[in-house]
Order: sequence, then C-alpha cells, then structure tokens
Amino acid sequence: MKSMQIRRTLVGLCLAASAAVFAAAPADAAKVPAPAMKARLAAKVPVTGLVRAGNALVAVGDYGTIVRSTDEGKTWQQAEVPVSALLTAVNFVDEMRGWAVGHGGLILATTDGGANWQVQATLDEKPVLLSVYFADAKRGYAVGAYGTAFGTTDGGREWKSMAVGSGHDADLHLNHVFGTRDGKLFIAAETGLAFRSTDRGASWAKLATGVTGSLWSGLERADGEVVLLGMSGRVIASRDGGTSWRALETGTEQSLTSGIALPNGGLIVVGAGGAVLRGDGNAPLQLEVRPDRQNLAAVAAGPTGALVVAGQLGVERLGSSK
Repeated sequence: MKSMQIRRTLVGLCLAASAAVFAAAPADAAKVPAPAMKARLAAKVPVTGLVRAGNALVAVGDYGTIVRSTDEGKTWQQAEVPVSALLTAVNFVDEMRGWAVGHGGLILATTDGGANWQVQATLDEKPVLLSVYFADAKRGYAVGAYGTAFGTTDGGREWKSMAVGSGHDADLHLNHVFGTRDGKLFIAAETGLAFRSTDRGASWAKLATGVTGSLWSGLERADGEVVLLGMSGRVIASRDGGTSWRALETGTEQSLTSGIALPNGGLIVVGAGGAVLRGDGNAPLQLEVRPDRQNLAAVAAGPTGALVVAGQLGVERLGSSK
C-alpha cells in the first residue's frame, strides 16, 4: 500500500468529494483556491501534523485546517488559511516563521507564529508533499510521494528539485525529512530505506537500516542519537549518524508515526491504535494504549511539558510529558 494511502488511513481521513458540488460550480471556480472553511470545532478535524512554535502549538490537517494554541493545548484558535486542501506536515524555525505542505504541491508560509498563512509556492506537477523541514530561515526541504524532493536556499521563494534515490529507489515515497544539530539531513522512506545528506542536500546516501517495512518518521534525541519510526511497531536507533542501527523493543506491532525528544533525554512516540510509548534516557520504551484507540499522527510538548497528541479525532491534551 502506498505511503499516502496508509497515512490517510492512520488519521482516519474521509476525503471523498461531492460530485454534485463540483458539478454546480462555475468552470472557472477551480482556478481560484477556496480558503479553509471556518469551523467551531476546527480542533476536532483529522490532524496530520503538530509542532511547537515558541510558546505556541500549531497543528495542520484536512480541509486546509490549521489550529493554534497558546495555552499548551487547553484551547485552540483556527488560523486564516487561503486553501482547503489536505495539509500533511508543518515545521517552524522559530516562534514566528513556519511552513506547511500538503496535496497539490502546496507550500504555505507564515511569519506571525501560525495565525495567518499565505501560499508561498505550488510545485510543478502538483505532487503530494508529505514532509517539510527548514534548517534555518533560508534553507528548507520538502519531500513526498514517488521520490518527490525539493530544496530552497532563499526561504521558499524558489524551490529546486533534488535527486534522492536512484534506480528503483528513485520512485519510493519519501515520508519524512529532518535534520540534526551537526547539520546532517535524514529522510525516512518506504521499504525500510532511509537516506542521509552531509552536504545540505546536494547528494544523498542510501542507508541500510536492517528493516523492510515503511519508515514514517524520525528525530534526533538530546544525546545526538538518530531515531526512525515505522510499520509493525519498529523503532530503530543509530549512534553513529546512520551507519549502523539497533532495534528498540516497543511491545506493539502498530505503525508508529511520530515522536519527540525531550530535553531530559526522554522519548515519546505515538502511532496507530492509540499507541503511546514513553522512555527516559536509555530505559526501555513503555507502551500505553489509549482507551479510544484513535490513530495518532503527531505529538508535541508545550513549554512547561504539557503533552498534546493529534490524529483522527483532532488534537487533545494528555497531561505532562515529565
């Protein structure tokens, strides 16, 4: 099954469009993107991405919905978004500047902490974008389905195609791109593959991870360890920059979709079926299964440690990450 199909399943998205609505619209209406509809329960829309932006939390999801919280997930406000497409990921370089990506090759940008968004670019051929990462305010990367990979060196005004995989690997879905503090870039991909760049995306090396199922996400822990998450409850970690990997015991076979590293060395991972895993330092990950068993797509912690998860039922505050 293709990566974007699984991701849609993980967050319980129902994206069937009404043929009657489109049939009734004027022929030129499709040329003007419809803004995200305002909704009283916007925070309950299926959410695919969630990050911290300074003291705020910002979540993106279906129907162009973006919501923002400044009280660690207690309340949420819907942002002004000029499109209604499915948004898949969001990333901030500081408390004000951020980017979101989604279907149709859309790249959105904000300069006010996520309250207002603008269309910064629509990539040629309108690919499905699955992840975005900015190393700083100028250098950014967006990846997605069928080997789609683009980079920018001017803050997103111009995006240039990057070649990540080669041969058969060139068409693999690239699910998540992220960076480490020492400047390396990593991409988690289909069929257990991952890629690494040590030259700001100019070239990419394929990594032998030792697993076969799709890898959905990745992160760097406080001690510099690189962690990748994926199908069948897989969590693999590398202490040498991706040259070798070891498997961590998770106690679940659910797909694991997202994780965060805590300043104290801890790790929190979420996934399908309400799976939430927590680990402190080198301690084994401890599995919790939420009673509602909702599929979780993302997790973030507020400035004082409040833990928020996001998925098919929107965003929800769980308590403290400490």
